[in-house]
Amino acid sequence: MKILLFGATGFLGSHVAEQLILAGFKPTCIVRNGSNTQFLQQIHAQILSINFDDLTVLKDTIISDSIVINCIADTRTHASYEQKKPVEIELTKSLFQIASLKKAKRFIQLSTVMVYGFSRPPTPINEEYPTTPSFIYNQIAIDRENTLLSEAKNSNTALIILRPSNVIGKRDTSFLPSFVMAHKFKLFPALDGGNHHFSCIDARDVGRAITHLLSIPVNQSEIFLTKGYDLTWLALKTSLDNYFGHSSFVFNLPKGITKFFAALFEKLYPYGSHPPLTRFDVAVLSTDTLFDDTRIRASGFAPKYTIEDSIKSTIESLRG
Repeated sequence: MKILLFGATGFLGSHVAEQLILAGFKPTCIVRNGSNTQFLQQIHAQILSINFDDLTVLKDTIISDSIVINCIADTRTHASYEQKKPVEIELTKSLFQIASLKKAKRFIQLSTVMVYGFSRPPTPINEEYPTTPSFIYNQIAIDRENTLLSEAKNSNTALIILRPSNVIGKRDTSFLPSFVMAHKFKLFPALDGGNHHFSCIDARDVGRAITHLLSIPVNQSEIFLTKGYDLTWLALKTSLDNYFGHSSFVFNLPKGITKFFAALFEKLYPYGSHPPLTRFDVAVLSTDTLFDDTRIRASGFAPKYTIEDSIKSTIESLRG
């Protein structure tokens, strides 16, 4: 089985590469020229550095009967649509078109649950729930999926889209590390009391889910949700308290005031930069985001890691 993995230097892409290798596969990790491949070298991955802007090079890279996995993404939450479009839409479309032209067996796209926006019920939703944009981040994710689904209609290459829930794991630089930093001062920031429920998954299980999708029977196009566990922000606080052996103080942030400061930061920081807080961040922290992943579990996949496993692994990696 020839596996071509794009985006292996990213947070989730690196876990996909690692889990593929642990499962006995030998993926070719295709990275941009000049990318930091230190981790990929540590796990003895096969690495191919190319110029992603050269379509001729991409055509020579993707081969027939292969499985293409695309984990490339522009993860900036404060970027304009036009800034995100070259990677999220145009590059993704090119990769699928070339894979289809070369008669690749299947194309697996790592997507996001952010396609659902933030107009969600407090109960778990499944793959059939309508995708609704609330921010540019949501809209570009929806448009990326729709572009692939449209291309797949006239292709013999099977398309599989995986939407993982919120992810915790090694090599993350934003989600859990920010709470760990606050915990050093015995603080836990929470919006509206921290009682909102959300689904989460260990980054290693995302890699395991992609590995599982390599060979399961699929129709022309399939979409799967995946999660590991459900919790609240206060439950995350408890898990952190247990790990560190001392309690933190819940620093409650009113949603309205927090949203005001987030909007202010967005005005002060230009698109493409990294404000300390955005309205998108506020929405993530103050919306129930529960998911029903019955479909992928029915295909035989089961997550392996608990929230305690995720916290232990992530914090140990931060200590390096």
